[in-house]
Amino acid sequence: MSELLKKSLPLFASVALLAACGNGGNNNDDSDKGSDDNDNTSSSTVEFEETLDRDGEAAEGGELKYALVSDSPITGIYNSALYQSSPDSEVLQFTAGDIFHVNDEIKFDNDGFAQFEVDEDNNTVTVTFPEDQKWSDGEPITIDDYIFTHEFIADPDYPGIRYPTYVGDIEGADEFHSGKADSISGIEKVNDQQVILHYKALSPSIYIPGGQLLSMLLPKHVLEDIPMDEVEASDAVRGKTVDFGPYKIDSTVPGESVTLVANEYYWEGKPKIDKITVEVVSSSNVVSEMSSGKYDIAGMPADQYDTYKDSEDFDVLGTGSYSYNYLGFKLGKWDSEENKVVVDPDAKMANKSLRQAMAYAVDNDQIAEKFYAGTRSNANSLIPPVFAENDGKEGYTYDPKKAEELLDEAGYKDTDDDGIREDPNGDPLTINYATMAGGQNDETLALAYIQWWEKIGLKVELTTGRPIEFNSFYEKVEADDPEIDVYAAAWGASTDPDPAGLYGENVPFNYTRFASDENTKLLKEISSKEAFDADYRQKAFEDWQAYARDEAFAVPTLFRTSITAVSKRVKSYSVKAEDALNGGHLWSNVELVGEE
Repeated sequence: MSELLKKSLPLFASVALLAACGNGGNNNDDSDKGSDDNDNTSSSTVEFEETLDRDGEAAEGGELKYALVSDSPITGIYNSALYQSSPDSEVLQFTAGDIFHVNDEIKFDNDGFAQFEVDEDNNTVTVTFPEDQKWSDGEPITIDDYIFTHEFIADPDYPGIRYPTYVGDIEGADEFHSGKADSISGIEKVNDQQVILHYKALSPSIYIPGGQLLSMLLPKHVLEDIPMDEVEASDAVRGKTVDFGPYKIDSTVPGESVTLVANEYYWEGKPKIDKITVEVVSSSNVVSEMSSGKYDIAGMPADQYDTYKDSEDFDVLGTGSYSYNYLGFKLGKWDSEENKVVVDPDAKMANKSLRQAMAYAVDNDQIAEKFYAGTRSNANSLIPPVFAENDGKEGYTYDPKKAEELLDEAGYKDTDDDGIREDPNGDPLTINYATMAGGQNDETLALAYIQWWEKIGLKVELTTGRPIEFNSFYEKVEADDPEIDVYAAAWGASTDPDPAGLYGENVPFNYTRFASDENTKLLKEISSKEAFDADYRQKAFEDWQAYARDEAFAVPTLFRTSITAVSKRVKSYSVKAEDALNGGHLWSNVELVGEE
């Protein structure tokens, strides 16, 4: 769900980084490059159009109805540094926006709001803002807002989850975060429009949205006087927000809907549509709602693709996704005081062979074909194939014989002939498996996994006896609930493929709580100075993927396709990566079809 982010409906990169995704059919929190030539994608994978543009004149103004497809309510945290869930991020795509432009190579360039200049030798980035730009309340935007955004995230009492992902690499950020300094020494203000950021070290991700360079912007004049222990509940975050993006919040119905109106001060000009209404629609109802014409745009559930793929009521766009489903094995706890993972060598899932066996036991090709009609495919890596960094090596495929051999060799044997294996000490073994609600087949899929594991002699029980509501599920996972040994979840990651933000030792998103010296070393190689050399960086990615695949602390199960339905009322739309990542530009230019 850092930033997180991320997502074929347009979503700016800083928000998209690390937003947790639902386990059901729908995922609309990221975007990417579309179809690829990687051998990991099944030949039966459906190919989609990524853009549409209708003939004829556009209407002036009007109202667009946007279906936020979710089986959980909107949390209502409309702040790009504080939100954690995908529903909130979908609202933020209209209101927040990124300050840097993204090109078709998914790299920052200087065609956006802010300009930047990287000095790799001296580990600095100079950021320059234009003059005479305003927030949605008419107050001026200055470089102080950008400086404040860094300080907000690095504040000792910051309640969010994005430190140290972006700001932590800047000189003096750790001292500020620990309360030992009153400012971040590596932030050098030049004037009201320019700042120089001094980094401890630069990595190749400095050029990538969702990487080292912070691209979000918060209004200092609104947030600076709100205590950190009150900010998440404040009206400045929950409703009366002041925004940088093309739209601003006009009203909300908590958990259910948000009404947005055009931001007349938006830096690219007032948006072409006057009003956007965002309403939560369940995944079970969205197909009928789109067919009836109630909404104009909706992220569609992949597990119902066969029911709407030939619809005459709306167009269907799709693109390969940065998201992926995975099985996570709980291996320790999160130490919030030390801000690090603490591995438990006696954890139930500590045996690598047990984890590997459970990965070989499940048939994800069958899941993709039977339940997702070719809109998903068996995953080979924790780096999705939309990235060239995916190593193309085979991952875990269905091989129950191999699974049984691994368990036998590791000492997991059925000592009492009841068909269920005991642990290597001869004690009963029951594995608690958690999955989330969010799709029409969630319980069926959970039972399928449990039955596959039972076939290799493992007793696996579903935590709480049923799929768990989205927010409650992640609360349990984040809290390292002892009722969870294995869980099924999904990540909507950012456009930076660097996996350190999810699997590093010092990041709370490392929900498996796996850490090792080797893992830390391999992750550091990916973001090292040497990795500015493309070949070196590719080799570093390949080394980490091989290690992660072998350790099986998190096993990818399905790669996703993000599917979007667009009504005939919308004149033009795109789910292409560069358009989605430049969400402010995209949404400010979306138009409705004229009456004729």
